[in-house]
Amino acid sequence: MGCETVQVTTSVMQYGYRIIEDMIEGFSDYMALNGIDSVSELVGRALPQLVSAEDLDRSTIEYPRFRREFCISCGRCYISCYDGGHQALRIDGKTRQPVMDASKCVGCQLCRLVCPAGAITAGTRVNKK
Repeated sequence: MGCETVQVTTSVMQYGYRIIEDMIEGFSDYMALNGIDSVSELVGRALPQLVSAEDLDRSTIEYPRFRREFCISCGRCYISCYDGGHQALRIDGKTRQPVMDASKCVGCQLCRLVCPAGAITAGTRVNKK
């Protein structure tokens, strides 16, 4: 978006130092597929697409949708929401699956991003109450 340095901390805690090699390989593949010769060609490329906070539509929210049949009960969604989100998830004592408290959820979709099984998808956008 404009940075020249990337800091990785939580990923290393979750996946170990191997994640850095994976990120370098993935980024190199992306650059090769898109004909990019240097990282400097990407710096600032997203800036024209940025929208100011004042211009965002904050009258709606998109809650995550939990597809329980695909959940592997790994707890990653819970941990990410608890540590880096809004503590909107708890783990059900019987099923070991996440249960969302909509009054705490802000629709950040962090849980969806960390789910390794694809059990969390984007839900329907609704008006805030």
